[in-house]
Amino acid sequence: KYGERFMPRYDERAELAPRDIVARSIVAEMRRTGTRTVFLDMTALDEDFLKHRFPKIYETCKFYGLDIAKDMLPVSPASHYCMGGIRTDLWGRSTLPGLYAAGEVTCTGVHGANRLASNSLLEGLVFGARAGSAAAADSLKAQVSSPKSQDARPVALDLEHGTQISTAVKKRVKRIMWERVGILRDKESLKRAIKEFDQIATGNLSTSSRNFVTLARLVATSALWREESRGGHFRNDFPEQDDKFKVHSIQEIGSPIYGSEKISPSVQIKNQ
Repeated sequence: KYGERFMPRYDERAELAPRDIVARSIVAEMRRTGTRTVFLDMTALDEDFLKHRFPKIYETCKFYGLDIAKDMLPVSPASHYCMGGIRTDLWGRSTLPGLYAAGEVTCTGVHGANRLASNSLLEGLVFGARAGSAAAADSLKAQVSSPKSQDARPVALDLEHGTQISTAVKKRVKRIMWERVGILRDKESLKRAIKEFDQIATGNLSTSSRNFVTLARLVATSALWREESRGGHFRNDFPEQDDKFKVHSIQEIGSPIYGSEKISPSVQIKNQ
């Protein structure tokens, strides 16, 4: 907004600080100045270098009337990757017999507290192949049975409300996540977010909408439980790392959240 560098005020490494620090600094600066973006200045770099190093970005910005070699580019942090997810073993088996998962939807622990660039692609390739192999091998031993009608009934009734995520629900949950559970968060904002998610959940929601709200609540609950800052997780009210929380946070239906040094669950493959 004022045409000045601000990163040196937040970290001695300035623009070369880790991306989670840069993202938090950008949001803090936007709140300080009352703006929705900050500006990225790449005009010191050679135009040919930018064209060849960032061809897609160059063309996309050009389409919107911006020249990355000459113009100041408005930028803002955005949700990019989820390091938590379904708890699996190293073969993609979840705690639900017969359900396998791989990639960003899971939590294998390979990313630690802050994923390194491109590691998600490797995770998808490695664990996708392993989950497929395990599913094929386990299916040869499985005893398949039909679900009981009383188990299927609640889901069938829920489908009366539709199968898609409501536009209104999606918009409201995304706003809450950004404002209260996002890059800058504390106890009060997280508790308020959980309360709002509980209010939304009382409505007549489709299965997909209910799952969407439930997932958001799980993220907020984990962030509230972890009273420290570690990697990509940051709390304004607990800015330092606390080794009491040097564990994975686990949430299961019917149980309070707890910490575990072990991420891989005990998996049964019989009676699927």
